[in-house]
Amino acid sequence: MRTGRIADGVELAALDSDPLVRVEREEEDARMERAEIDRLLAEVDRELAAEEQAAVVRVDRSFTDARRAWRAVRRGERAALRVLPSRWDVADLGGEAA
Repeated sequence: MRTGRIADGVELAALDSDPLVRVEREEEDARMERAEIDRLLAEVDRELAAEEQAAVVRVDRSFTDARRAWRAVRRGERAALRVLPSRWDVADLGGEAA
């Protein structure tokens, strides 16, 4: 069996002017538009969740960064104190004993 094709513009125009066909096309366009809006909203929700997670991590790190900074200062001070006795010669102390 052969399939028919609309070759004449008059039949095509008649099909376009059919109210049911127009309503179906409008509904399909509306469904596609809703799907696109839902996809965009889901993308925005994912981005907001990622930003919120990054902010939570940043807040946690801000407290640990202060702690890390203090520890680094203490380590530096200890390292400086360890170096000090090696700079003095024991011979310079000579006969003075405590």
